[in-house]
Amino acid sequence: MLKLLRQKKVAKRIFYALAAIIIPAFVIWGSASVIDKNRTPNVAGEIFGRKISYDDFRRAVTAWKTQIRLQYGEEGIKAIGSLLDPVEGAWDRLILLYEAKKRRIRIDDRDVVAALARFSFLEKDGKFDPQAYGLFLQYTLGLSARQFEEQLRQNLAMAKIYDEVTKNVAVTSDEAREEYKKQHTQTRLRYVLFSPQNYKEGVKLTDEEVRKYFEASRENFKIPPQINVAYSVISYGEETTPEERMKAAEKMQTMARKAKTQGFKEASQAAGLEVKETGLFGLDDPVPTLGWMPQIKTVLFDTPQGSLTQPLETERGIYVFRILEKKDAYVPEFKEARDRAALVLTEEKASETAFQAARDFLSRVGKAGDKPEEQEPKKQNQAVSFDKAAQAMNATPKETPPFSRTSYIPELGLATVLKDAAFSLKKDEIYDKPVAVPQGFLVIQALETPSLDETKMSAEINGFQKTLLEQKRTEAFNAFFEELKIKARLKNNIAQMPAREAALPIEETN
Repeated sequence: MLKLLRQKKVAKRIFYALAAIIIPAFVIWGSASVIDKNRTPNVAGEIFGRKISYDDFRRAVTAWKTQIRLQYGEEGIKAIGSLLDPVEGAWDRLILLYEAKKRRIRIDDRDVVAALARFSFLEKDGKFDPQAYGLFLQYTLGLSARQFEEQLRQNLAMAKIYDEVTKNVAVTSDEAREEYKKQHTQTRLRYVLFSPQNYKEGVKLTDEEVRKYFEASRENFKIPPQINVAYSVISYGEETTPEERMKAAEKMQTMARKAKTQGFKEASQAAGLEVKETGLFGLDDPVPTLGWMPQIKTVLFDTPQGSLTQPLETERGIYVFRILEKKDAYVPEFKEARDRAALVLTEEKASETAFQAARDFLSRVGKAGDKPEEQEPKKQNQAVSFDKAAQAMNATPKETPPFSRTSYIPELGLATVLKDAAFSLKKDEIYDKPVAVPQGFLVIQALETPSLDETKMSAEINGFQKTLLEQKRTEAFNAFFEELKIKARLKNNIAQMPAREAALPIEETN
């Protein structure tokens, strides 16, 4: 029936785009792909106690990649491709489709045709163009019409779940106005930063002080489990082609097989690969010489001592590791921990000195504020100019650009605590306590009273309310989906699918 409907001329409609939340993107850093053609599972995993065949899973991967192309385009995929995980995306899709079936959601052919008609790039002279559609399927997606339309039918079913879950979400005009004020009311500050880093050199410690500090907090210096590994790698460059990556994978598979009988070092050298050793590192540490590789580290820590890993692929290359040593967590003796304990104690004392310097600054511009533990701050007009006080303490005042409660402040970050203080001040007022931020302690003075452009708010509030509603719907759907994933009790037999494999189209069977 769809074949007949595709040949009909359909009126021009708005471009159709499924909400991005339906096919979420998952951020990964240094992802690892287990490559072993001989160990492809017959069953990809389970959801809701139901086995998912490998073919069904591959179809879900293909549909996921199609949707990513439609959402981001080819240029977008190039920019964010390394941040997207097809395995995660495919499982999320399968979980949502299971929920659609449970809810008895049905999408008929007319809905699919209407969705197709909304793709503006498939139009010619304002009408749906079957020839453009055929070329798009063949050269952009590499799919048959039947495949793509089935994917689209599934997308529409998932979109209906989104609508059903979020249909009761609402934003009142009062809520919208309050949130608008929060995001658009702005202020500016002058500030002086007292950084502990500037006082570390002045901290002098005796061995006895360091020892007492260590003995009082021994557990804080516990060394977590560590491993030492050897590895060989075939590195990738920006110009490495999929064919070259495939050859690298095959070479590594051959080397890994030979290493089991010949030895890792010998097999690597025979393959023309250098063997390197990392030295001991923990699960939360960067891998020495390799950097942050969270997923690879998980594999390494799960591999027994003396064993080899399967070839593991990242964007930077393909690796094989041998676990040389595993060391359990332990509390070190003072001799081993002395330098670390001295560093921590130095940082604590430098922080105390920086805080006191900020208090001294406040005393120069007026009465110093209340003790840090008191909750309600007081505000006072300056008794001595802010700039003169800074000059007397060899400090350099800085000024912020205008910022709101949701802004990122250059050099200071999101700084929620700072913003709470800043928005309580009127022009020229000085906050009477040092404000703690990750960089140290700030003394702040308001350069203006927080203000809002009421005229601009009146012109923008309706659009803002609609945007806020979509944000709340997204949050509601995310919460629902997180619960749904827990109920799915996913059993995943595929640690990570290589990107080249995920890109292969799936031929449907009758």
